[in-house]
Amino acid sequence: MEGREAKVRERELLRREHAELSAACLGRELRVPLRNPSRMLWVFVVLLGLGFALGVSVGITRGGATGVGLASFGVVLLGCGVYAAVLARRFGARQDLAIVLGLRALTVPALPLVRGGTVEVAYEDLEGVTLMPSGGRLVHVLRTSDGFVPLPLERLPREAKNTKLPLRIHVRATLARRRPRLSATRLAAVEAQILHEGPSLGALVVTKDGAPEVLAVLRDEAHLGAWLLSGELPADHEMICAQDVLDPMGDALRDAIGALVEVGDAPVKARRMRAGDGQR
Repeated sequence: MEGREAKVRERELLRREHAELSAACLGRELRVPLRNPSRMLWVFVVLLGLGFALGVSVGITRGGATGVGLASFGVVLLGCGVYAAVLARRFGARQDLAIVLGLRALTVPALPLVRGGTVEVAYEDLEGVTLMPSGGRLVHVLRTSDGFVPLPLERLPREAKNTKLPLRIHVRATLARRRPRLSATRLAAVEAQILHEGPSLGALVVTKDGAPEVLAVLRDEAHLGAWLLSGELPADHEMICAQDVLDPMGDALRDAIGALVEVGDAPVKARRMRAGDGQR
């Protein structure tokens, strides 16, 4: 009885692992919606509307110069509320507030967000993901042949902070310049292997509806044995060994300093040099 329950728990763990890897869209297009500021703007609209009503009502009650001043301030708040409402409607109607990792190009919202529009960067034109100082902290930017493109990772929802987007962008840009081009199945195995933390034997990949799907990143032989005995392994699966996965990247990860910095890390502030620091 206990052995049967252990097998059931093991199968459940394998299915959960498969579901997490499937949600990561390895080797496929990944669309990560950004936090839309429309809800926060509507909150401001309500607060400014209340400020307008309070200013006008108190101004009428008190009268005199003070009352006129309060009423005028309320009218100013009303104007700000109308402007905030316009922005809230504009942002609420936008469907392109997302970072899209395609197979051939990366699409990011153009900054400032209020202007709308997106920027599409082909991976072959992307030289890397780097860090640049902005507002007393370091932020991720895309380094292209035409300059720098901001990567608005600060607008990622909390549940998407651990998607390691900078590293995945760097991997796809690196592999896009390889000839012959890797298949989608190999790309999925490369992404799964690089994003995996800890040693591994390789990746189990299957193709469904023409798209790759990573079943598991094998930690060791026991993990492989669990999949083989689980009955959950499709007959057309492919095992791509760790060496076959890492070879396509070569030494590219050495240039991924900016991409390896986690999105959720604390901001790195520049340190002022004191007089004499350079002489020590």
